[in-house]
Amino acid sequence: MLSTMHILLADDHVLFRDALIQFIKSLRPSWTVETTSNFDSAYKKLLKKTHYDLVMLDLRMPGMNGLDGLQKIRDEFPKQYISILSGVAEEHHVKQAMAIGARAYFPKTLSGKALVRAIELIVNSEQKFVPMDETGTRIMPAYFDDFSFITNNEKPLPDNFDDEKRIIQSLTNREKQVLHYLAQGLSNKEIAKDLGIEIATVKLHVSGVCKKLSVANRTQAAIMAHQHNLISAIK
Repeated sequence: MLSTMHILLADDHVLFRDALIQFIKSLRPSWTVETTSNFDSAYKKLLKKTHYDLVMLDLRMPGMNGLDGLQKIRDEFPKQYISILSGVAEEHHVKQAMAIGARAYFPKTLSGKALVRAIELIVNSEQKFVPMDETGTRIMPAYFDDFSFITNNEKPLPDNFDDEKRIIQSLTNREKQVLHYLAQGLSNKEIAKDLGIEIATVKLHVSGVCKKLSVANRTQAAIMAHQHNLISAIK
């Protein structure tokens, strides 16, 4: 796992950009974050530097032209890890971005700690990252439109597990299966279909997994599963 990272953050919202940098540096002091406010400047930086551990592109910043900017970078730098960052993206935008080759989608509703963990996940593994909403049926929205959604995500993400073996042992066999699927980013509907059970039953198992892992939601459960190698422990 990389102890240091070099990230390029391209976002035209100065307040958000500065706040995110401060948060990243507070959690990961060894990381370096370069910034720019438009696509053209980000592209020029890529031309001068052969590789960043991750490039984070705001979907609506000047010069992006929808997903044209993402496509251009993918064409010119096919080995470069790229993620989409947005406060306005709809589900079809996310699906298109992932189809083009983005490694992750970071909605601006995602907590800072979860975002840092997700960055580590996609850079240090072959995993992609697309967080699901609380229902497990839709991609997490990029904007707050439901008060319950905000309050449900106020619970902090744990920094570590003191006893991973104990946590795994606390899960039922079905909860272990569900956690494995959550780590792959599957929706409740997809999990239900694959396991041959009802969606309502999947929701109950997701709730049980989150409670036993001491996390607030399915996205945090998925991140923790990867960060602490819980999937390997299950297998």
